[in-house]
This record gives sequence, C-alpha cells and structure tokens, in this order.
Amino acid sequence: MLDQTKTTLGHRGLRQGGIIGTLTREEPGSGRDRRWTPRIIVLSGLLLAVLCDAFVAHMLSVNYWETYRTTEAANGDLARALEEYMLRNIQGVDVLLNTTIDNLTRNPNLLTPGNPALINELKNRVAPYPVAGGIVVLDTEGNLLGDSAGNGVPGRENNFADRTYFQVQRDDPDRGLFIDVPVASRVNKGLFIAVSRAFMMSGRFAGVVVVPVDYENLRQFFLSLNVGQRGTVTLYRDDGTILLRTPNADAFAGRNVRSNRLFTQFLPQAPHGSFEGSGVTDGVSRSISYRRVAGVPLVVTVARHPIEYLAGWKNNAVYYSVVAAGLNLLIAGFGLGLARQWRLRAASEQALRDNLEQHQLVTENVPALIIHVGADGQIRYANRVAREWYAEPSPEAIRSRRIDDFIDPSHVDEARPRIEAVLAGRTIGGEEKAAFPDGRERWCETIRVPDCGQDGTVRGYFVLSVDITERKRIEDELRQAQKMEAIGQLAGGIAHDSNNMLAATLGNLDMLLDALPPAEASCRGMAERAIEAAERVADLNRRLLAFARKQTLRPQITDANELVGGMTTILQRTLGETIEIDVALDPLLWRCLIDPTQLQNALLNLALNARDAMAGSGRLTITTANAVLDQPLDDGDERIAAGDYVTIAVSDLGAGMPPDIARRAFEPFFTTKEFGKGSGLGLSMVYGFARQSGGTAVIASQVGQGTRVTLYLPSAGPGDAEQPRAGATRLPRPDTGERILVVEDNALVGAMASTMLSSLGYSPVVVVNASAAIAALERSEPVSLLLTDILLPSSMTGIELARQVRGRWPDLPILFMSGFADPSLVPEDFRATTRLLAKPFRLSQLSEAIVVALAGAKR
Repeated sequence: MLDQTKTTLGHRGLRQGGIIGTLTREEPGSGRDRRWTPRIIVLSGLLLAVLCDAFVAHMLSVNYWETYRTTEAANGDLARALEEYMLRNIQGVDVLLNTTIDNLTRNPNLLTPGNPALINELKNRVAPYPVAGGIVVLDTEGNLLGDSAGNGVPGRENNFADRTYFQVQRDDPDRGLFIDVPVASRVNKGLFIAVSRAFMMSGRFAGVVVVPVDYENLRQFFLSLNVGQRGTVTLYRDDGTILLRTPNADAFAGRNVRSNRLFTQFLPQAPHGSFEGSGVTDGVSRSISYRRVAGVPLVVTVARHPIEYLAGWKNNAVYYSVVAAGLNLLIAGFGLGLARQWRLRAASEQALRDNLEQHQLVTENVPALIIHVGADGQIRYANRVAREWYAEPSPEAIRSRRIDDFIDPSHVDEARPRIEAVLAGRTIGGEEKAAFPDGRERWCETIRVPDCGQDGTVRGYFVLSVDITERKRIEDELRQAQKMEAIGQLAGGIAHDSNNMLAATLGNLDMLLDALPPAEASCRGMAERAIEAAERVADLNRRLLAFARKQTLRPQITDANELVGGMTTILQRTLGETIEIDVALDPLLWRCLIDPTQLQNALLNLALNARDAMAGSGRLTITTANAVLDQPLDDGDERIAAGDYVTIAVSDLGAGMPPDIARRAFEPFFTTKEFGKGSGLGLSMVYGFARQSGGTAVIASQVGQGTRVTLYLPSAGPGDAEQPRAGATRLPRPDTGERILVVEDNALVGAMASTMLSSLGYSPVVVVNASAAIAALERSEPVSLLLTDILLPSSMTGIELARQVRGRWPDLPILFMSGFADPSLVPEDFRATTRLLAKPFRLSQLSEAIVVALAGAKR
C-alpha cells in the first residue's frame, strides 16, 4: 500500500510537471520522497509565513487599539484629577466669596473706603484659603473699598471699573460666579485670574467681591502634569474662552474658541468624554479627553500627540515586521523569532511588575486604609495607613494576622453582618466608628467590595476606609451651635411674651395695692406676696433674656476691684460662715466697660454654684487680673477678638466636673442638681451676660480638684471709674391731664397701661396698631406723648411708626416699650432723645419715664 501510494503520487507529479518541478528542481533519478520533501517545506514555509504575517497584522491592530484605549483612559484619569483639583479650589474660593458677601450684607457699615474693620475682616476670612491670593471689595463705581493686603486706606485708592470682571458683574449682578481671563495685577505686577461675585443691598447692585487666583502657581501645576512634550492641558471657561493652556501657548489666554467641536458637538452631548480632534493652535490631531467642572463655569481638557503615545506601538510594528520578514526569507529564523518572543515575554513581565509597583506606590501613599482580605479572613495586603492604624511594623507582620484580630470587641455584632454580606457578593458602604490598635478612636467612611473571580466565586474582599473624624467633629459643633441658637430664640420669645403678661399683672397689682386702705392688712399682704411672686417670674425672664443675650445692659466704666471688694460682705452673709472667701485683687487692674448690676448678679450666681459644689463648706477664691490676647480666643462656641480684657476668676475646691459635664455647663436648663434645686439657667445667664458685654466665660474643672470660671470682660483702660448715679427719686405726678397715645397690640397690656396712666392723672388713648395711631394723631385733639410697643402687628413696626411721627410731628415726644428690653432694638437716630421702657414695669417706673420724656420735650 505504501509503495502504491508513492507510485501514484509520483506519476501525478510528473503529469502536473512545470511549477512543482521548478520549485523542487528535481534531479533526474532522485527518489519520489525527496521530491516531496522540498515541496512540503516550501508549502509549509509559505503557510507559516502567511500565518505569521496574519498574526503580526492582528497583533499590531490589537496593540494599536490597546495603546489608544490606554492613552484615552490615562487622559480621562488626568482630566478627572484636574477637574477635582479645579473644583476643590474654585469651590473654596466661592465659599469665601459667599461668606464674605453674607457678612457685608449683614454689616453694611463696613462698606466705607479704607475701613480698618473691613480690612481686618478680609484678612481673617482669606487666611483659611491658601489658593486665594487675597480678597478685594469694590463699590458700585469700581473703587477699591479695601482688600486683605491692606489696600484701600487713604492715599492708596484704586479704581477697577475698566476690569472685565467688574463690568460683567455690574451689568448683570444676578449672573453669580464669574471667572475672568488672566490679567496683570496693579499691585504685585504678576498675572492673576479674577473670581468674582456681585453683592446686592436692598435689591440693588452694591459692589463686587473679587478673589485673585495666582496665575503662575496654576500654570506651574498644569506644567507638572505629564502629557508629553507635545501634549497640552487647557482650562476653558464654559463659554469657550481659553483661561490657561500649557506648555507653550499662554498667548492664547483670552481667545474664544466656542466654534471648536468640543463646545459645538461634544459638551452639549455629555459633560465628559474623549474624542480625536485638531489643536486650536497648531491644527495637529490629538487624543483629547474633556470634563466640565461640576457646578463651576469651567471646562478642562487633556490632549496627547499621536507621535508620542504611538511611539511604542510604532516600535512594536517595526519589530514584528522585521520578524515577519525574517520568517518569510528564512524558515530557520523561526527559532530566532521564538527567542525574541521569549524576550518579549520577559519585557511584558517586567511591564507587569512595573505596573504592580505603580499600583503599590499609589495605594501606599493614599491617605486611607486599604486592605485585601481573603475569604478565610486572612489579610492578603495592607497599605501603609492600615499598618499604622493596626500598629503593625511591616507588611509581613500584618499578613500573618486575621481581620478578626483587629475588630473592636464592642463592635463585633455590627461588623460581622457586613463581612458576611460582602462575602455573599454585595458591596457594603457607610460610616462606622471604631477603636483601632494604635490607640485612637475614629469615625470612618468605609466601603467593602467583593473580590470575585471570573466564575463569580468570591475569593475575598477589599476594604477602603477614609478617616472622617474631623468632619464629624465639625458637624457635631455645627449642630450644637444651631441647637443653642434655636434655644436662645425660643428663650427670648418666651421671655418676651411672659413679660407682656407680667406687665399687665404687676401694673394691676400696683394699682390694687395703692387702692387698698392701710387697714386691709390681710389683703395688702396678699397683694404684696403676689407682687413678689411676679417679680421672681420677671427675674427668671431676665435670666432667659441673659441667656438669649437680649437683656437690657447699661454699661459704664467700672472698677472691678471696687465692685468685688464691695460684694465680699454680701457674699459672706449669703454663703454662710462655713465658706471661707479669699479675694486676690490686682492693684493695677484696668477699668472695664460693663453693666455693674449684671456683673454683681453673675458673681452671685457663680458664688452660689461654688457653695453647692463644696456641699456648704470650703474655700471660695475670687481673683482679678489684666489679660492681653494676642490672637482671638476660641471658647468652644464662639470667638472673641484679640485685645485687652479684665478677667475675674471664681474658683472653688469642690467636687469638680468630668470633661463631658464641663463642656455642657453653660447650656440652658442643664444642671446636675437634684430636681427642684436648680433651674439650669445660672451659668447660662453668666455666659450670656459675658458674651453680650463683648467678652466670654471659660470654665476649667477637674474631678476632685474643684472648678474655676473665668470672665473675660472688655477693658476700658486705666482711669477713674464713673460714679454710680443716685437712685431715681419719685417724680411728682402731673395734674395737667396730658393726653397720651398708647400703641399696644396686647389687649391686657393696653388695658393695664390705660388704667395706670389714668391713676397717674393722664388722659390715655389706646390703639392696637400703627395705622390707628396715625389716625388718632390726625384728629384735632392734641397728644402730648406717644408711648408705643416696638413689635406691632401688620406691616408697620413701632420703629417705623416713630419715624413717620418724627417726620410729621417733630415736637411730639416718643417713648418705646418692649418685652425684649434690648437697647439695640432702638435705632441710633432715636437713642439720644428716646428711652426704652422694659416690660414688665412698675407704676413708679412708668411715671418716671413719662415725666422725664415730657420734661425733655418742654426743654
């Protein structure tokens, strides 16, 4: 059979003749198997060459698209990082702009050229924002009011009305944030990018606040991005204007390219993406990735030149072509090609190792815990942060541990379901609080991601934890501040309404007491006890208003040493003989500007608290001293400005308080005393009085060592204190029957005021709102005095009513009354001629206030 087959093939080969014979160059008389061997080799070689060529072409195509996709991914990652960088910086600048505008809107008195308070405010605000080169406030004409560098003072005026950012904000003040093209600074001769917002006063354009962002620093950051020698990084405004382009096209800053395909085609379709496009400067096609910066009118692009990102691919193309050509010319070169393939494999493995090193470099330097845990609970990988938190010295040491070894025992029940869920193939994320082996307790934003194989089997999971402890602390402080503000508003509102009721109660009790004959001793005693009870409620209201910082203060220059020394005897009698009082007074103590009566009440409250803390026996120490604050003092709730202060410290040797109790000591209604033995308003009143006086109160306490409360009060400098005014004498009641117009929306208070005025010999007319008051004044009957509540219903307040009356009847005296009793409620233009009568008021107080007001009008 074998011989027959050979014979048949031999004859067929002879019959076919020509081509095969020529290829094999068969010699006469050679064997048939030798004739076929060259043919097989040639055919095999041709087939192998074709296969090699096809393989090379396929590999080059695959490698080309992999190179393109890798470049596109690298561009996208870099564009995303650049977007986050610009977003973080511009959002920080925008927060600075918004908070500054809010403050200027609330304090319009700052808006004067060269105002030192404005300049100091701007300096303090710009300090936490390193990206901001400063902050500038311009008026409606573009004139410089002040900036954080101190410009704007007399002799250093500037006008910026010719700047584009000012013109844009002036022409369209509602447009919001505007980012201008780089311009030269008129101060330091460098370039900057102006980020600006307009601010409004009473619905009108009031000026512009500008933050200059240093152009050179931004350009250097762009230059540090690795996009190759021919690649570009560009920052656009979203209207197509180039703000910054690197590395070598800064001359195009300010050029508008809105007709480019980026703005006409791609951005309208998606906020981020990639495409092939021509450069706006040289027309060369590049691989471009773009991203619109979220919430900010900016667009960033990253572009790489094909010559650079395809350089490796072209090298591979040349290499594979040479190999293919060698295979086509000499089949023996197959061995050499195989050897080169091994070298390529080694290069690929090296590249893989390089990629792993880069991956490790990133994970080791990221400020977050990253670990890989196997399905058996064994730790496979832990980055540097994880090793620090888990107090492990080396990667080898932590890889010998199980994740269960590091779970806080008190949180095992919470952690176990999360681990089971992620091992079941679900991604789990959320905030967690735990104690770590390094001794710290952290709040973390944690995400657990399953590590799944190609067949879907969960081989373990990855954990990423970011420390958010500081963010949680700030959030807690914000919630606490909001709670305190809400409680203060509630306390002020309750005290205001209660004072209205007490005004009616005390007024009627006063008149009842005056009407009772001396023989009615029993009835008079009941009336006096009712008045005493009402006065105690009024005192509680004063405490509430002190906490809410709305009580009436009558500050005067006071010698704190003299005041403390004068109170020693009173305090000794109040505290009892079992309490020893030590007083240490600084002989060089400055005077302070405070309300002495309120300071006496504060010291009495502190002394009573100290007595209770010492269980009725011990030593109380009161010291005075001068204090110079070189920087603002943060008392944990608010800040007081740097400056000169007088300090009064009240110390006891009582039981003291742990830190968690001491932090809450100034909270309203918070008390550690038994039920019924304390309202929780004593220290709150002290703190409210100190804050309203322009200072603060600071508490320091240790368990078993006692407590010290220090009052910081604003200094008035050395000098003689004002002598206290003599007590007000009872002014004689009038007998002329002057007509007094009373404006009061509370019916009980209005009726009480009418009765009290009638008992004093006046002729009262009571109305409930401003419109009725204007109508009453327009009648022919003359009015001698306007007595109006500050808070009135409808659209016109007592202050607005007073301004209308002042304009139409300028000689008519005006007297304000209010349950808030806050002197700041009376505007500046009325304080010189108008008094505030605090509710609740007694009959004698009403009489004195009216007589003084009428006497001032007659002068």
